[in-house]
Amino acid sequence: MAFIDDIAAAHGVPADNLLVQYLLRKTRAADRGSKARRSLGNLYALYVLAEDYLAGNTSRFTDLLARMRALPFGAKLQNHPLDNRLNDEFSRQLGVNGELLPVHAAVVAGQKARTLSPALLRHGGADPTMVARFVVAAIQAYVEQITANQSSALEEIQAIETIEDLGEFFDAAFAANSDARLFEIASYVLLAEHYRGKVVYFGDSPATARATPLELFRAGRTNANDGGIDFVLRPLGRIFQVTETLDFRKYFLDFEKVNRYPISFVIKVYGAGDEVKQRIQQDAVRSGLYSPAMISVYMSLFEEVITLDDLQGAASRIPDSALDRVKAQLSLQFKLEYGLLD
Repeated sequence: MAFIDDIAAAHGVPADNLLVQYLLRKTRAADRGSKARRSLGNLYALYVLAEDYLAGNTSRFTDLLARMRALPFGAKLQNHPLDNRLNDEFSRQLGVNGELLPVHAAVVAGQKARTLSPALLRHGGADPTMVARFVVAAIQAYVEQITANQSSALEEIQAIETIEDLGEFFDAAFAANSDARLFEIASYVLLAEHYRGKVVYFGDSPATARATPLELFRAGRTNANDGGIDFVLRPLGRIFQVTETLDFRKYFLDFEKVNRYPISFVIKVYGAGDEVKQRIQQDAVRSGLYSPAMISVYMSLFEEVITLDDLQGAASRIPDSALDRVKAQLSLQFKLEYGLLD
């Protein structure tokens, strides 16, 4: 992102600095059209550690986490970035280890603490104070940009007045470069509306069976630690996952995560569901990574493949009478996703 380069230049930090390169990768979601997710946990860990460095402080783990949660959109953050997630991602993306990993363990008054690596701040002969100032300024600018972007998206939802407006909103959510979170929200709202009014019958016998309405629930936010389960359809127990990739390895791993429980996938791709499923199977066969028997097992676990064609069909069937309900649900899910109700 250009704004990261500009901030680095303003602080005299070279473009090839490790922290510049990391922040370039992590702030792609500042572009409203980007498919990147915000992933603020690692950024906020860097932020509070850089603040400590500039202040000459070493803070306890619990204090650092409390400061992260006090930042915008940070209320639900967990402790993983301060434990190992930031270091793991930094190592994986930039190929460094040891003293060049950002988070280092420390002890304050007998309690565990964390500091920002001095070696990383000095890497390449950089001025560590200026690098720390760059980190703070860059993350502040990033949060300001995504705050402005989310406000704009919410305003677009609130401006929907007709079915035609609603259709245009969904078209934008389905665009190739649309935000992953917006696509999941749109998918959920459309599928929840699709199942609304449908029933299944439960009972000890045909004579005692009673109609039970179908209800679709979101399992968590886009980046939630939900085991890959995005939606759940009650009372059938069907689970859904939203994705943008056609990599067969991703699907096979997802099946293993839920002990080979069938999953319905909502995939951001055009085409018939059966055709997409066939493509996934063909890719798996060509890879030579799995036996035919194992591929057959995995493919049997695709309960349903829902594509953009299906979602657009659902959008086209929304009646005028449902406009206010769908608009309200879009607004609610957007606010929940972005922590505006925390």
